Order: sequence, then structure tokens, then C-alpha cells
Amino acid sequence: MNELKIVAVGSSLLIADEIKSITLNLLGNSIPIDIIETRDVRNAANDTFYVCAATQEEYLRRTIPGAQLYVFDLHPTTKFFLDIAKIPAGQKVYVFNNLLPYTQLLAEECRQLGINHLKFQAIAYDEITEEEVQNELREAKYIIGVDCLIGDKMLFSDKYRQFLRDDVQIIAGKRAASVQSASKLLAAIAKFYYENFSLAKKIKTDATSSISRIIQMLKSASSQALTSQVGAVNSKLQLSDESIDNDLSLDEQ
Repeated sequence: MNELKIVAVGSSLLIADEIKSITLNLLGNSIPIDIIETRDVRNAANDTFYVCAATQEEYLRRTIPGAQLYVFDLHPTTKFFLDIAKIPAGQKVYVFNNLLPYTQLLAEECRQLGINHLKFQAIAYDEITEEEVQNELREAKYIIGVDCLIGDKMLFSDKYRQFLRDDVQIIAGKRAASVQSASKLLAAIAKFYYENFSLAKKIKTDATSSISRIIQMLKSASSQALTSQVGAVNSKLQLSDESIDNDLSLDEQ
């Protein structure tokens, strides 16, 4: 029976590794998962599913057949947005990411959640000069972004750490895949193994142990998809003043 492989694709290896971690969190070690940068994807390998974030979908659909490409709808947790909402009104908040489209998406999610009292400024470090990045970091008192970039591997790396203000406040968001987008991948995995099991039966190959392992993995993954989504924000929902006040009161206790 054919074995499935998964490739996590990202605009950078850091993002690809984030996609891999999210996928591993869902599936465990039951299916091999590799990482690759979007620009290095040349064609689709057999028996392979490719997983990416929404910002990479358009480019990858030129190369990867729809039946092999699965797009995670990624959202940071509620706490991430509540922490942003506490920043004083009128402040400029710098959104740190490698690409401009995601900085714009994150800022728009904040606005959709009712965080309208802040000014958002992008630092898309792959799309501007190093001098521009350095100048923006020197000015930034508040920096937000996904946790894989707001850490030692990028923002606090030797490359950028020296340009950060002493009083900088950084808010990092851990992302999770929506239940709907994770479920599409799980359904495709189930279909892949069902079809291969049917073929194995025809050629009288014993695939029972593999199927049992996959069924157990899918059960666990379904539960994990729901668990991961607890605390993750749906950007169409509004953060009420009451929820922010409640969060503030908890911090003050």
C-alpha cells in the first residue's frame, strides 16, 4: 500500500517550519513531513500533499494540483489580540513579517475585531532594504507578529536585535489552523488511505495494520484540531469592550 508524504510550504523556511509544527500538532509523527520554501516548489511529487498558509495559495496553485494542495486558514489566539487592544490609543504598532500581504492581513484582523485606536505600520523585511528595516526598528516601541518570527530566529537574532529600542514592547502570536481548513486535510488523508486500501485488497496485500494506525491517527487529529482552535480568534467576531475590560481586571488582580 502506498504511503503518504506531506510537505509544509512557506514563504521562508521559518514559516514552512511553523506550518510543519502545526501539522505535526495535528497528526503526530504518523506521516513524514518535510519543509520547503514556496519558490523552490517546481512540481508535485506522487503520493504527496502540500500544506501552506493562505498567502501562498495563489502561487502554488500554478504548480500543485488542487487535490494535492491544502491551505491552512491560520489565526492567532484571542490573547494575542487582547494584548494588542491594551496598547494606548494613538500609538503606532509595527507589524513584523517577511511579506507585506500578511502584515496587511494581520492589521485588518485587528480592525475587524474592533481594535481601531491604533496605527499599524508594516515592517516587511523581505520587501524593503536593510536600512529601512533598521530605521523602522529604531522607531518601534510596539512590535507585533507571529511567534516564529518574533524570537531568536529573526527579530532577536544578531541581525536585528541591536536596532531594537530598550523600551520596546513585543507581542507574539501563536497561530493555529481553523477547524474547517484542518478538516479538509484530514478528509483528504482518509480518502487517500481508503483508496489505497481498496487497491491493496484487490491485489491481496495485507494493509490492515496500516489502516488501523491511520484511523487512530485521524481520530486523534480531529480531537487536536478542535483543541488547537480553543482560544483562537475568528476575525469576523468583534472583541467587545466588556471582554477587554474583563481581561484587564484579571491582570490587575
